[in-house]
Formats: sequence, structure tokens, C-alpha cells
Amino acid sequence: MSEPEIDEAEWEREREEKRLLLLRQAWLGRDRLYRDLFGEPTWVSPKNYGPPSLEVKTDKKVTSGSMSVDPTNPYQSVSEDNVDSAEQHLAVLAYGPDPFRPHWTYITAGISSPWVHYEPQEVSGFGCELMIKSPVDLPWAPQVLRTMAFYIFNHAGTLSPGVRIGLGGPIQAGSDSALRNVIIYYADEAPDCWYQLPSGGFGIFLAIGVTEAECRYAESVEKYGTWCVEQLLRRKGYGQITDPTRRCTMDDADTPAMLSSIKQFADTFRENEADIMGENL
Repeated sequence: MSEPEIDEAEWEREREEKRLLLLRQAWLGRDRLYRDLFGEPTWVSPKNYGPPSLEVKTDKKVTSGSMSVDPTNPYQSVSEDNVDSAEQHLAVLAYGPDPFRPHWTYITAGISSPWVHYEPQEVSGFGCELMIKSPVDLPWAPQVLRTMAFYIFNHAGTLSPGVRIGLGGPIQAGSDSALRNVIIYYADEAPDCWYQLPSGGFGIFLAIGVTEAECRYAESVEKYGTWCVEQLLRRKGYGQITDPTRRCTMDDADTPAMLSSIKQFADTFRENEADIMGENL
């Protein structure tokens, strides 16, 4: 007897059903995590933010992103109007201030989605979601997140703590803000750093706006430059909040002494890093 012919259309449909189910499970898992970490969002973009549908669309091609973004233009229009709503490739959730979080918090939802996976992986999607904090509710914050996210989508890359990114202009478009770069670091509100979804793991990482001089200093410090600048901003009272109106901390008279102390700690840690890592194994 001959083997039965495989129905290719049925096979493709079953694969697409598996993909959509994993995508939905990941969305639900991430949404629960966000509620545990941040509570209820104040607003969400796009407004139709919700679990992806399980409906199989036979004429739909599976892709990892839906747009082309020019990385040389950090302020091109990336809004809910030109985001693929069929699978909501990217949403931004905004959380207003509360007694324990006296600032606005924005976080992406979609970079870690398993767009092209049919089974759970070690890393879900592009392996991260991005945050930014601001003193007030302003449109530049989610705009920066969208630009960074779609850069990841289009270049099949990811971001991790320690990375420094030049924006090519002020962080608040059309302003004279001195913040023209961001550093990527761990967010205080996501202390576990690495979280598990049904589709795999992902990190919640924070973008902090910094000046050209602050970024240059970070680049001058071996291995721990981003940490040094993040610690400097803490000592200055800015913490992890990006305030586009703040001045450059490198111009302050007390900055050299602060940086000397911070760098000394980093140098000591680097010298003993091998022993510390060995003890933790």
C-alpha cells in the first residue's frame, strides 16, 4: 500500500495554529507579569491592545516585523496608525505616578513576542522589552521606545544592559535637550531582570537618556562605563528617570570626586571579578 499523501495546506494550517496559540499564550503571560510589576496601565497604544486572535488567515504571510524604519532618523513617524493591528507587533503601555512610583513609566509589549516560533525557545522573540521613565506624561517617551523597538525588528538584533545608543538628535524632538543618547540598564521595577513566558525567556531593560559628555565618559571606562554613569545619575538625584530638561552632570563641580569614587568601586570589582564569579558557581 502506498503512504497517504500529506495535505500541505492542512499541514501549514496546523503550524499556523500552533504559532498563533504560542503567540497568544506569550501575550497573556507578559500581560499578567506587567500587572504584577506595574499594576493597571493608565493608557495603552494602540487602543485596541488585547490578546492576539487565534483565527488563521490563509492569505497572511508570517513575518517578524511590519515596517521599515530608517535608523538614521530616530524621529520618523512610528505610531499606532502604521502598526500592523492584526497581531499588534508593538504596543506601549503607560503607567502614571503612584505613591511608590512618583514618575511616569512606559514599557513596550511585543519585542519578546514569538512572531516566527512554533515551539517554546530558550529566548522568546527578540529577548527583551524596553522601558523608559519620565517626570511627566510626554509623547517623546513612547516615541523613543517605538523607534528602538522597530530598529530591533528590522535588523534582527537585540539590546542588553551596558549598551549605549546615539539618537542623532535631542531625545525630545524639536527641543534643545542636551540628552542625545541613551544607555541601557536594569530597571529597578523589574529586579529579576530575566522573566519566563510560555514561549521562552526575556529581559526587561531600561533606557536612560544621557548627554554627549556623559556618554563619552561611559565609553572611556573599561567594561563598567554604563554602570558608572547610571550610578552618577543616582547620586545626582535623577535616579533612573529621563528628564529632557536636565543639564549635563559633567559640568558640575562635584562630579569629578563622585566619578572617582564610583570608578574606584568599579575597578575594584573588575579586579576581583574572577574570584567573585568563581564563588558563585
